[in-house]
Amino acid sequence: MHHAGRMPSERDQAILELHREGKSLRAIGEQFGISGERVRQIVTRHTSTAPKPGRAKTTGGERVRLRIGNLAKAVLVTGQAYQDPKDALNEFVSNAADAYAEQGRGGERIRVLLRRKGKRPVIAIDDVGPGMSPDRLREVARNLFESAKAGDDRTLGEKAIGLLAFQQLGGRCDLVSRTADSDETWVLSLDRGRADAELAREKRRARQVPGTTVYLSELDPEVLRVLTQRKVVDYLRRRRGAALAAGDYEIEVVEGRSSELVTPEEPEGVRLAIPAHSTLWGRIEFALYVATDANPRRQVAVVGRAGTTILDSLTELEELDHEPWTSGQVSGRIHFEALQQSAGRRAVLRDRDTFPVFRDAVESIEPLVARTVERVRREVDEQTADRISDAVRRIFGRVLKELADLDNPMRTPIGSEPGEGGLLDGGAGRGDGSGSRPSAGASGDQERSSPDPTLEDLDRGARQPEDGSGLGHEGARPDRQRSRNLPSIAPDPDPGPARSRFDEESATVLYNDRHEDYLLLKDDEAVLLDYLATLVAKEYVVFNNPRSTSEELGEEMVRMLVRVRRHLPKRR
Repeated sequence: MHHAGRMPSERDQAILELHREGKSLRAIGEQFGISGERVRQIVTRHTSTAPKPGRAKTTGGERVRLRIGNLAKAVLVTGQAYQDPKDALNEFVSNAADAYAEQGRGGERIRVLLRRKGKRPVIAIDDVGPGMSPDRLREVARNLFESAKAGDDRTLGEKAIGLLAFQQLGGRCDLVSRTADSDETWVLSLDRGRADAELAREKRRARQVPGTTVYLSELDPEVLRVLTQRKVVDYLRRRRGAALAAGDYEIEVVEGRSSELVTPEEPEGVRLAIPAHSTLWGRIEFALYVATDANPRRQVAVVGRAGTTILDSLTELEELDHEPWTSGQVSGRIHFEALQQSAGRRAVLRDRDTFPVFRDAVESIEPLVARTVERVRREVDEQTADRISDAVRRIFGRVLKELADLDNPMRTPIGSEPGEGGLLDGGAGRGDGSGSRPSAGASGDQERSSPDPTLEDLDRGARQPEDGSGLGHEGARPDRQRSRNLPSIAPDPDPGPARSRFDEESATVLYNDRHEDYLLLKDDEAVLLDYLATLVAKEYVVFNNPRSTSEELGEEMVRMLVRVRRHLPKRR
């Protein structure tokens, strides 16, 4: 037997040194072939009486045992440690889920019943588990902070403070329960801020089947506003999605005549094939999806013991508050049974063993997730560009038809006959159809070498205006086949500072997909269509009116945009 004053052995001394260096109990145990619990005992035995570093050992001092001076106040403060009333309600759902888990019963139903109106509002949480006998109820009341579930990996509750959570919701809590081996129903009643409870036989609310019902009454007014059926359903879907998807149990939320079964969220997007990571504390499982669009509500949840969500979003951890987790495209959950939740406040307990392992595992898959997000973005951008290009062509087909531009040689973007005003006017007179413009010098030589035209030459082949209102001079005439080649759009492979430019050779409007305006609008396809249609209208008007004044150009731009906007799809 070791004595408190005995010097540690060489093995124990080595264990103590490794523990001071920050090595985990389990890792030390594996190194020396003993359990982590045995390592803890050794460390405790040799450090309980040893002087703290930098502090002289006191002699003759009095050891004072800690005690709670005001038990009722301690009970009240502990029960009100929850940030959100829904978190407090969730503690009772956890107790019902644990009752099923302890018996190995899957797929059973937990019912949450809300009655928020009337003189006596009440919330009830009901299960058909094993129930609790009078002795068990008495034990629960006498052993706060000392849970029988501690060490049971199947259950969530281990801090034994969940029962006190009723004080966050109302002034009274009644646990009505019956076991399978008895016809009697018993009730344990607790009042807010009291250091005692009352145990009695229950007749008015006697149960017909084994199980437990928790009645929460004397509810606070703000709780009645927060705990609506819709909010409770959405909350439980987020917090218990993993357990619901695994079929561990079902949850039904009832208010009045309305009943809704809580179903797990259906992730959107492509499932990432990421294998589970094996650790000394169990497996870290990844169920991650990458969606095509960005939605700030799309998050990756952190799930711990018993399939219960600890964090709604991975980005609540400062170390992981960055891309790709903040992209709005990644959703799903990361499940690690060994992670522990801090008491009261929803947060991950940052211990020295499991949390660093979890963090390292998540960081190791970030490159894969980031590459997938980038690939999906590129594919979506290409698909969006194709859809918008088709939409722009349809819109301008209607606009040009409305303006009679397909038949108007002064406006056609595809005139192939010689004349003034055609978009491809420069190459129209060449027989090779190359569309390139002659140089200024070449044009001048041609003019000097050809004889001056006669009046007959000028009048030959003149086209009569269809409505008699046109001018008598020759203009650019459209090629009927090419007049159907409506404008196309594409990303600019070599963008400059401008939002867009017109490529004459391909008759394509090239837009700058790096411009701040494009980046601002690209996630909203309807707004992006409006933006790109405006760019096409700008290029069309500017190119077809090279000698116009700024006032004329502005008027023509408005004329075009009014008609373009009339044909844009209606926004929902």
